[in-house]
Parts: sequence; C-alpha cells; structure tokens
Amino acid sequence: MSTVDADDWIARLEWELRSSLPGMVLLALDITDDGALAIGILRVPVDARGGWHGPRMLLAILAAADARGLDVVCTPTDSYGSDRRLLVRALSRAGFAPVLDDPSGHTMRRPSPCPHLRKDTSW
Repeated sequence: MSTVDADDWIARLEWELRSSLPGMVLLALDITDDGALAIGILRVPVDARGGWHGPRMLLAILAAADARGLDVVCTPTDSYGSDRRLLVRALSRAGFAPVLDDPSGHTMRRPSPCPHLRKDTSW
C-alpha cells in the first residue's frame, strides 16, 4: 500500500467518523513504521460518552484495518477524562493485547484479522 493510498483512506475514515457526532471529536490515525494502523487519539465529546459512539467508532476503525490486513495499535491513557482501566478492558474485548516488549508497558496491539473479536459485548 502506498503512502498516498494510506493517507487517502485514513483521511476519509477520519472525516466520516468526526462528522458522525456533534461536538469536538478528536481523532488521529496513522500508519506505523511496521505497517500497523495507529490510533493516536480517539476522543468522544463528554456529553456523548456512555453511549455507543466510542465503540462504534472503534469498530469502524477495526473494520477498515481488517479490510486492508492491518494490525491496529494504540496506547490507552487517562487523558481527556478517560478511565485507563476501563479502556484496557474494552480494548481487550475487541482483540487487543499488551505489547510485551513495549518499554512503556502501555501499548496494545490487535492482529488482523482478529480471531476473537467479541461483538456481543456491552462496552
């Protein structure tokens, strides 16, 4: 996949997800050096939390990555009012696992295609 192709579909996906919610959605996606899709930021407005918006956006990102055969990486944090413990639990249900050789101990990776995505979960 060329950089231009990657930039194009990533920009379209970001635009689609940002415009699907009122308010300020922060979203940053990129391709890592090893070819994975990195979720740099995925922040849903505070007044839209507690619903299905965050998981819906995550599932759209995962579907786009799966369609291209890309692993997905992210680093869940307590930034933007999130609860890191809950994020790690939700990401684990979506097939993410800790990256064992990550020096920070926070990065998670989801292989593509994901063999055990739980679609029946309540996030």
